[in-house]
Amino acid sequence: MTTTISFDVPLAAIRTSLSQLRDEVGSLVDAASRHPTAQRRAALVDVHHQLRLLGQRVNAALGAPPAKDPPPHEPPEPA
Repeated sequence: MTTTISFDVPLAAIRTSLSQLRDEVGSLVDAASRHPTAQRRAALVDVHHQLRLLGQRVNAALGAPPAKDPPPHEPPEPA
């Protein structure tokens, strides 16, 4: 139970943050495309780099074989 909670709570927060991040990156890209400058391009390159690092970390976790669930606990047999 604790494992599920310790996974689900951050997952919910991450989903919310990613939705907000998507909107903010969209606004940044729109602003940079309307008025392109070297400084704005450099900022977009930095954002792209950070997003790629996050993606690589998630991809590495997806590449690992999933852990098997532990066998169910069986009560000891009476003696």
